[in-house]
Amino acid sequence: MSALSRRTALALGAASLVLPGLAQAASAQAYLAYDRRLRDQLAARRGDFDADFERELQDQGDAQREARRLSPLTFDPGLALAARAHAADIARTEVYDHMTREGFGPAARVGLLARDLVGAPAENIALRRNAAGAVRPDQIMGQWKSSPGHRANLLAPGFTHVGYAALRDGPEVIAVGVYAEVSARLAAPAPLRATSVEAIAAALSRASPRIDQFSLSDPGGEVLTQTYVERPQPVTIPSGAWQLRPHLSSGAHRYQVAWGPVVVLG
Repeated sequence: MSALSRRTALALGAASLVLPGLAQAASAQAYLAYDRRLRDQLAARRGDFDADFERELQDQGDAQREARRLSPLTFDPGLALAARAHAADIARTEVYDHMTREGFGPAARVGLLARDLVGAPAENIALRRNAAGAVRPDQIMGQWKSSPGHRANLLAPGFTHVGYAALRDGPEVIAVGVYAEVSARLAAPAPLRATSVEAIAAALSRASPRIDQFSLSDPGGEVLTQTYVERPQPVTIPSGAWQLRPHLSSGAHRYQVAWGPVVVLG
């Protein structure tokens, strides 16, 4: 329900440095398998998603924001993919949670499926079955409005983009909302697999706004690896799954560490 720490502010110089407590890579095979599972389920469950229900969730969410003089949220297809994928996974596994049994959370799903997006995600979920009649969007929104954590995501001033899922599974509706403060966009989706730090730097090189330096973290984790600046020196990074952590300039020698796609090195 609650967002990850959306930005970590660091004072950084103009050369590579090693941050305390270097991050550890996650299992490459586990993340590749989870990516395949999410995409397979999206294809298999396509007919069960209710697009009108999803649009109504966004309209109702925007109405709440506008009533509080907050900007409406822009639909993002990558966030919508992440929302639909998790709804399908909940239906398949019957694990009604933000975290899967294997420990994959919103950062993993957005990092795998929204591959041009730089920004930390937050997630709302709801499951409803009515005693009589079909489940309606206002009933799902009512559940979220009455929960402090879900309501905080709906009304977070910093969020800019959203994607919703509404999966009808028999008489039940599984609803997921994925929110993000989008800080930058890559010019093209980042490749899931990369052979080197230089390949990652190339994927970030034409982002808007420009990204000249970045770190890596365990997907969803806050502990960073070494920082790489503009033209990274040849280095060896352990193989595995990493989350890109682009540094966005916030003034002279100051950067905010954002969240980017998940990549598999090696």
